[in-house]
Amino acid sequence: MPLEKTAAIVLKSFHYGDTSKIARCYTRDFGKLSIIAKGVLTSKTLQSGYLEPMNCIALSFYHNPKRQLQIFSKAEFDRPMLSLKNDMKKLSYGFAVVELVDRTVTGEERHAELFHLTEEILDTIDRSGGHLNRIFWYFEIALLSLLGFRPHLSECPHCQKEMTSAFFSLGYGELVCGDCISGSGRSVSPEALTVLRKLTRSDLDSLSEIACGAKERKEVGNFLAEYISFHVEGLREVRSLRVMESVLA
Repeated sequence: MPLEKTAAIVLKSFHYGDTSKIARCYTRDFGKLSIIAKGVLTSKTLQSGYLEPMNCIALSFYHNPKRQLQIFSKAEFDRPMLSLKNDMKKLSYGFAVVELVDRTVTGEERHAELFHLTEEILDTIDRSGGHLNRIFWYFEIALLSLLGFRPHLSECPHCQKEMTSAFFSLGYGELVCGDCISGSGRSVSPEALTVLRKLTRSDLDSLSEIACGAKERKEVGNFLAEYISFHVEGLREVRSLRVMESVLA
């Protein structure tokens, strides 16, 4: 088995027996991989700490494409993410990011753009002084775009009229205008629609400039959560955000 090295983001990890650890990683060059680090929990080299969720690491492993578990060799920190690990809100949003990647990406399929997006979002959360919800919404929309599910925010996809306000149609799985809504759907106000449009046109450094009141925050967050759960099979909610809401309530 060749020894490979790649940049990786740890999505999830757990102990395996008394001495080993298994980690699910999203890598720049090999897509999503499961890694087993044999004996790492009792090793004196302290490598176990590298395999914690949200860590951005330089990962070395023995690669056998015929195996479900690749064998861990060693790792080094690429970015320490110290602020993210010591702030409850940042930690929750960081967990939400890696949870979404873990639940939307399958198999060893390389996607460098998605890898760099995830890495950049975690780094931005780590450095941020606030506006974490906007950073997460930006990530959700960018993720949807890369997966081919970017929502229509300007023109109604059915009648092509410009949308001043909209409804998320549970029948179509899209935002539509009032004339085209059929059955039940969640309304999205003109103000929330404006926030969504600005998110698609902004970069990460200018998200703090997007004005957003409490009503719009609730609308945008609820819409994106519903939209993602509709388009991603088996994803009813982002558990990490639900945990944060319970802790901070």
